[in-house]
Amino acid sequence: MSYIHFTAEGELDFTALLYIPSQAPYDMFQNYYGKGAPVKLYVRRVLITENFEELVPRFLNFIRGVVDSNDLPLNVSRENLQQKKILKLISKKITRKIL
Repeated sequence: MSYIHFTAEGELDFTALLYIPSQAPYDMFQNYYGKGAPVKLYVRRVLITENFEELVPRFLNFIRGVVDSNDLPLNVSRENLQQKKILKLISKKITRKIL
């Protein structure tokens, strides 16, 4: 249906490409708490994780996309990602842009 491509600069540097499909997935409301949005997280064009569920809220789980950040360190672990303040700010900006 649509796509959103934007670059955030300032206190954070990241690029996001998000895709909104034209039709809702057939299992959108089934297993609501068990799945998140399949948004891929990259740091300096290196894939960190395939499905990072903390970037997009659960009610937007039909969104697909890629986020590339230059502010996160390359040697970050997946457990450490959940506690980063930078990711919370990225999530907030992405959610605002989608809505």
